[in-house]
Amino acid sequence: MAQRAVTRELAQYIVNLKYEELPQATIQAAKKAVLDQLGIMLMGSTLPWTQPSYEVVRELGGRAESTIVRYGTRVSAPDAAFVNANFGHSCEMDDSGYSGAGHPGSLTVPPAIALGERGHRSGRDLLLAITAGYEVQARLGRIMKPGDKGFHGESVLGPFASVAVSGKLLGLNGEQMVHALSIAGSHSSGTHEYDQSGGEVKRVHASIAVRGGMMAALLAQRGLTGPHTILEGLHGICRVFGGVTDSQVVEMILESLGDNWYAVQGCIFKPFPTEAGMHTSFQAMERLMQEHKLQPDQVEEINLWVNRSYLTHVGSIYEPTDTLSAQFSMAFSLGLRLVKGRNELRDYMDPSLWKDPQIMAVGKKVHMHPDPTMVGAARYGVRMQVRLADGGVMEAEELYRKGSLQNPFTREELEAKFRSLASAVLDEQGMGRVIETVNRLEEVQDISQVVPLLVKH
Repeated sequence: MAQRAVTRELAQYIVNLKYEELPQATIQAAKKAVLDQLGIMLMGSTLPWTQPSYEVVRELGGRAESTIVRYGTRVSAPDAAFVNANFGHSCEMDDSGYSGAGHPGSLTVPPAIALGERGHRSGRDLLLAITAGYEVQARLGRIMKPGDKGFHGESVLGPFASVAVSGKLLGLNGEQMVHALSIAGSHSSGTHEYDQSGGEVKRVHASIAVRGGMMAALLAQRGLTGPHTILEGLHGICRVFGGVTDSQVVEMILESLGDNWYAVQGCIFKPFPTEAGMHTSFQAMERLMQEHKLQPDQVEEINLWVNRSYLTHVGSIYEPTDTLSAQFSMAFSLGLRLVKGRNELRDYMDPSLWKDPQIMAVGKKVHMHPDPTMVGAARYGVRMQVRLADGGVMEAEELYRKGSLQNPFTREELEAKFRSLASAVLDEQGMGRVIETVNRLEEVQDISQVVPLLVKH
């Protein structure tokens, strides 16, 4: 049987997708994703490790067509999206794709806003483009999971999410979209090495992916061509990065394409500023602390059974050397939870806590083990066993992290998260205006009228 033209079929799907076809549940989910990402972008604009991208882009200058959040500086659309994506992927609080690696909010909202402002596109155009971006990210993520391979889904799959958004807003036709996807494949790159030794460069993985996707769409619009088998081909990304050699597996990208449920509806929001694989462990530890009044000096050993990929992804760092390495350390994070009773961004940014003797003592008692049952919907789950100095044993299991489909945020919780982050830049009245505008985003005629709400006054 002949191999399906996966890249071409996916490209045509993106081109044909219409706002009028989206169910109301999809539209509402897309608006929630936008609100979540905007809050993170605003907070991210104040963090020290995002300043290099802003300073470099500001100094480069360029055509004033799109706005950088908080500052109001106007630069080219790709440069604005580059900086805003850095803001949006800055503090480990951006959403996760329900089936794919990466964080589609920071890969889709920044390019949508930049091109939406540049082209005076409507709120409906923005929501449609974001929906397309989430869909592409999730479909590639079905078969290309980083696991132990070491690539970062944000930066390897991210250009494809960004190019879907960009291609929709630029109005690419089917043939142009094929080439845009193909060119995006040349931007796929980035490893997980930060989870071994830290480094704030991880924050710009979204930026690199977003800018790559946007440039791919712009180049395709001008006639540049690429290999039309970038997904399914012998040297396509599914084989090269994902190790997928079965053509039928690659064709899973197209499975259920065009049904009435869209990936953005599976968007998983984050309540904690850490790698998502640790969240259920925080929940389990919190439960034991509440039920048993558990104290740090009572603990002899903490054993965790988790998805195998997390043994290296969050289990390699015991002594953080920067904020990023703290956010990817299960040992530090559980020590923080048990000693301080919280896992907040300010704690991960506090160098004095990275070497805190009490937190370090708890961290050295953390041991992680693979659990083959922690897959699928329970991929982020944990079984926790805490052995006490007096010989007692406590156990807890948390299969679904807060913010997931099985344990969702309420609307009130999502807005509270937005306010907690956006308050770094906006006052109460300003935050209210953003929430109100996002709630009626489908009625907005010109995105350029929304962007000023995201600038500090």
